[in-house]
Amino acid sequence: MGFFRGGINFKLESRNTAGSVLMIHGLFMGSWILSPIARHLNRNGFRCFGYDYPTRIRRVEVHGAELADVLSRLPEPRLDAVTHSMGGLILRAALAHKPELKQKIGRVVMIAPPNRGSDLARRWRTNFPPAGKLVVPLHDLSSEEDSAIHSLPPLPEGIELGILAAENDHAISVDRTRLAGERDHRILPGRHTDILFRRRTAEFVERFLRTGKF
Repeated sequence: MGFFRGGINFKLESRNTAGSVLMIHGLFMGSWILSPIARHLNRNGFRCFGYDYPTRIRRVEVHGAELADVLSRLPEPRLDAVTHSMGGLILRAALAHKPELKQKIGRVVMIAPPNRGSDLARRWRTNFPPAGKLVVPLHDLSSEEDSAIHSLPPLPEGIELGILAAENDHAISVDRTRLAGERDHRILPGRHTDILFRRRTAEFVERFLRTGKF
């Protein structure tokens, strides 16, 4: 899954009952990018699903509708989610597309999410206009005032949200990761992508999924 349509790419089973977690990657990546965190969670009793989708060729709203359909078909009555970058927007779009899915989502950890847009995406669109055709969701990610991100609703009430921002993120500044309704927000050392490979990040994710706090 991931080249032409969204779907579950990997499953890490567990005999323990810590819960089920859906992992959603960001732009230009695949579910493999979240495997270090998934393996950590799995070793500590969580069942993990890696979700893949073709990041470059569709708008965030379309990705969200596709994810909503996949979530609807998953047999788990309740699961948590861990997202990276644009993956957080995809989850928000999915819940906006099918609000009834909020009953299925417990806790969410967003890592380096462009909840208020990305200045890097804005610069791409301004300095290289063809980028919008090569990377279809670029406008959705931009920090410009007319960007679609500003009309995307936050997570529904009742879902516990924690956000981890990267201290030296070249793509998304710390203040642009914030989202209304967040329960906890922390800044960790690292850059936009390498934060995913740090043990401390995985430990913070596990802590929030267990307790609702970092």
